Amino acid sequence: MFNNEPVTYSSIESKWKYTNTKYWPTEGHIDFLAYAPRVEGTTLKNTTCIDFTVSPTIADQKDLLWANAVDQTKEKNSSPNKVKFQFAHALSKLGYTVKLNDTYSGATITLKKITLAGSADGTKNAFYTEGTIDLSHTSSTTASLWKTSSSDKKQKFTWFSGDQNLTEKVANNTEYLFVIPQDFSQKTSGADELYVIVEYTISYSGVTETITNKVSSKLGKNFEQGKAYMINLIIGLTPIEFEADVTAWKDGDKIDDITWN
Repeated sequence: MFNNEPVTYSSIESKWKYTNTKYWPTEGHIDFLAYAPRVEGTTLKNTTCIDFTVSPTIADQKDLLWANAVDQTKEKNSSPNKVKFQFAHALSKLGYTVKLNDTYSGATITLKKITLAGSADGTKNAFYTEGTIDLSHTSSTTASLWKTSSSDKKQKFTWFSGDQNLTEKVANNTEYLFVIPQDFSQKTSGADELYVIVEYTISYSGVTETITNKVSSKLGKNFEQGKAYMINLIIGLTPIEFEADVTAWKDGDKIDDITWN
């Protein structure tokens, strides 16, 4: 009865509306499957599934929602005569913060880049690019909701790129990642791996040369459906300190006495 039908909220009428009005049958039932935001041309696979692609551009990523109301009849919806959807988040949400662990006088630390990749050097991809979500599932477990495979295409993300001077104050990220749930906690051979790679520079007052640092850390985490995660990055510097001592004189070889008569 409904084929990717858009249902939108009218703030004027304070109700959800759709065109091509349908009516309850006198026999049988209807299974309603819903997702948001709607994508033109989306079709069902295997009667209950849709394909989903994670945009490589973080700003264009969508917070995919899904809901269903199965075995619905006119009698079950006689009051208030509305099909009720309780939407849930289908993806995992990732955010980050960056700060210094101390105040460093005479030095300016500038954040240049944050990358999420499948290797410490940033050359491998990590996150699933595509997946299939089953809109009929009521279970919140990732395994029953999503279908992916190790052979699926993957991608990495440049989470930040620019020039941001860091202070002790936390710098909050405003661009969140929405990714297909994925387990990076397994330690078996060939398991998916995820690394956060941070690049930053250090400049000193009165010194023209700038030092560039690149550090990485493995994130062995199982990112689950419907859960939000915050990655807190803390950058610290180790001061160069000095200690000095002088080696004591050692006795040299004996010089024979020199005598003048």
